[in-house]
Amino acid sequence: MPTTTWDGFQETIIVGGGMAGLGCAHRLRQHGQPFLLVSPEIGGRVRTSPDGRVNYGAYYVTADYDWTLPFVKLVDTVRVTDCWFHRGGHRYTLLSPRLIKHLPALLRFTSDLRRFRRRYNDMNALASNFPRRELIESNNELRNMYYQPASQYIRERKLESLFADYIEHLLWASFFHDPREVSTFFLMAASLPLVVPMYSFEFDRAAATADIESQILDDSVEQIDMNGEMIRVATRDGRQLACRQLVLATPIALANRLLGPGYSQPTRQGIDVSYYHVRGKLRNTYQGPARNFFPVEDGAVLSREQDGSFLYFYRNDYIDRYFSQYEVITHDTWKPALSFLGGRFQDLNPAPGVFLANDHDIPSMENAYINGRYAARMVIQHAHASPHSRRYSTELQRD
Repeated sequence: MPTTTWDGFQETIIVGGGMAGLGCAHRLRQHGQPFLLVSPEIGGRVRTSPDGRVNYGAYYVTADYDWTLPFVKLVDTVRVTDCWFHRGGHRYTLLSPRLIKHLPALLRFTSDLRRFRRRYNDMNALASNFPRRELIESNNELRNMYYQPASQYIRERKLESLFADYIEHLLWASFFHDPREVSTFFLMAASLPLVVPMYSFEFDRAAATADIESQILDDSVEQIDMNGEMIRVATRDGRQLACRQLVLATPIALANRLLGPGYSQPTRQGIDVSYYHVRGKLRNTYQGPARNFFPVEDGAVLSREQDGSFLYFYRNDYIDRYFSQYEVITHDTWKPALSFLGGRFQDLNPAPGVFLANDHDIPSMENAYINGRYAARMVIQHAHASPHSRRYSTELQRD
């Protein structure tokens, strides 16, 4: 750590400019609470191509993304019917004759999804003011889904054949892992685009930062010190900051590194995601629809983007199997990209004045933003633990 003296006091510092950090910042501003958001980039896991037109991270939004839709530009409707499914050397569409034998199972699954959607949206409507753990564990249906392995749900609802021919293909593209090994809750949340309109998008940074641009610092936090009355923060560029409230709106691995072993939180098993972004020509087998989905054992998905380029996500690198020719724009592995496996709920207030905001408990852009708003609620309650706290609590319940 630099040896210079601490300076630059801020009432609240938010570490991380992804959706969780933005959700926290927007709510703090709404309530007139001073803050500084420290991040080397805005958008977090909304990773994009060099020209900003192709998403490498968060790939879609749905019509239910009430909080984050204002910060994106919708590009196109993503239709499950506009794709090839592949299995055993055969390719087929969702609406092929192959679907007929699966219709009873599909009706059961979509009925379950519509019921889950209602419960899920009801929970999200409350999640700005209540912790996820409380909301999930107070609802028997959601609690059971959260702790139940997806494999058990699939077996009990007799969905094995439907999943083998269709659903596992779609969900591998969400989890980059066998969907049977996540929880039923995560499986249902990732399957909602089957019953809710889904769109590709471009992140609108200007809209997301319009009211908070002056409170964003382009830097990264390297170390925090929680000894003493103030929380001290050292940055990559040698800045020495101090605050009363600190929000870590970061992946949990980074939050744990900054917190240290005395305050670290449980983590889920991370899932790495490897991808190519290329310009080129698909082999004949894969030409036609905008997307090609493959079963778990193949571990791949191909997507043709609006600009004519292609994304290829994979478990094993067989790019020459799919492309007859290609020029690489980006080739990378995100370590880790997702955390769906195992783990427990986090303590969102692991140290005095320190709050966590991320989508560890329920991953998605929308949930990250909502969880950031809940972190802001905790900050405001901490900052106004005084005779004025009752007024602020009432206002928080309304917004």
